[in-house]
Amino acid sequence: MSARETVLVVDDEKVIRDGCNRILSPEGFQVLTAENGQDALEVLDRQPTNVILCDLKMPVMGALEVLEEVGQRYPDIPVIIITGHGTVESAVDCMKKGAYDFITKPFRADHVVLVVKRALEKQTLERRTKQLQEERARSLYALATEQSRVRTIVGCMADGVLITTPDLEVVLHNPAATRLLESMPPENQGGALADYISDENLCKALRDLLANAKGEEEYIAQELILGQKYLRALSALVYGPERQVLGTVTVLHDITSFKELDEMKSNFVHQVSHELRSPLSAINQQHTVILDGLAGELTAKQRELLKRGQGRIQGLLDMINDLLDVARIESGHGVQQQVVLNLADILGETVALLESKAEERGLSLELNLPPELPLVQADARSMEEVFTNLISNAINYTPDGGTVTVSAISHGEYLELRVSDTGVGIAPEEIPKIFDKFYRVKHPETRQVIGTGLGLSIVKGIIEAHRGSVEVESKPGVGTTFRVLLPTISEGKLADYGQE
Repeated sequence: MSARETVLVVDDEKVIRDGCNRILSPEGFQVLTAENGQDALEVLDRQPTNVILCDLKMPVMGALEVLEEVGQRYPDIPVIIITGHGTVESAVDCMKKGAYDFITKPFRADHVVLVVKRALEKQTLERRTKQLQEERARSLYALATEQSRVRTIVGCMADGVLITTPDLEVVLHNPAATRLLESMPPENQGGALADYISDENLCKALRDLLANAKGEEEYIAQELILGQKYLRALSALVYGPERQVLGTVTVLHDITSFKELDEMKSNFVHQVSHELRSPLSAINQQHTVILDGLAGELTAKQRELLKRGQGRIQGLLDMINDLLDVARIESGHGVQQQVVLNLADILGETVALLESKAEERGLSLELNLPPELPLVQADARSMEEVFTNLISNAINYTPDGGTVTVSAISHGEYLELRVSDTGVGIAPEEIPKIFDKFYRVKHPETRQVIGTGLGLSIVKGIIEAHRGSVEVESKPGVGTTFRVLLPTISEGKLADYGQE
């Protein structure tokens, strides 16, 4: 019992006031006293009180008047009526008007303590109930405010938003989704997602996302084609507080203009490259004729200038060929014909072709392959381009006297091919950028290396078109290793190709 719990005893008989004090003080209560109702109200104005024990009949102001005043000014304070046996009916009337309970004179000490403690428990429960009601009201208000805010934000978004249940029933979509999907109803009406969107790929992707939910943050991105529109859809699972799946949310972004711009860029690059390649090839051939002496003798200075010019022309031709390769890969036509290949043959030919270039630099070019390599399904020309790029880069970025090693390891379903060098290496902050188009690693020792910055982008595009991957490990000053992973052909599939 807290000492701060105060009981006010209101009675015109001093013996009753003193008796209540002797009973309640040992129980830890602070006891205040008043001779009548008027005095009691003055005490209440000065001193916080938890419970009032009030005599029914008193001069100046009795219990009924006290009840009325306390009910208006201090509604949380329970009032217990003290009455004689002959006035029990009046005490009951007081309870009908708001009194908590009554005790009769003469009263027992334990009964008084019990009634007061019950009144305090009631007061505590009422306060707690009131607090809970206020908290609930605040929570409901905050929830309503948050819902209103979310609906306003979602409604004003330029991107479409689509929210479904785990059964793919639409529960919310914004005006942008209606505009992008066209078949969505104008209001937030329920219904299956399949009834509103004609692209089955989105429905299938969401079903797969829901079926494979692992309680982790998962999302998928895909492109949808709806008539003349291209949409990028980013979908994720919505989780509840117990990590249960509540549904899905999909954000739709219109990328039609970007697609058109990308197509215009590809067409422009393709057209310009074709227009430039023919005259540059002719000029290159004419330089070769002159350098071969078929147009007359040349001085040493003339020969030097022509070789420099031919080198620049060859660099432009290489860039044009790279641009055309990039355009083909981006259009989905980079891989022409995939057949069963033994990459040992292609790697051997590529190493033999580039061996003279390595010798000019004083490099050791090594080919370390196991006796038998698993077969892969790939486009031979594309594989030649991949490893020509990787080995040429290794040679270009390795100082004189270094080593370039080409090797292969079988991992069952995948074949790993490595091109390692003891070159200048790549700084960690540059590694994420090396597969970007036109990006070239900057290093003081390799400023003389001529290139377009498209080679590794082409490599990545070709390998991914073959359902493979390319990774890089590098330490500055130590060297670099490119790892190419390609899926192999199982024995069962070899039979389908007529090979064993």
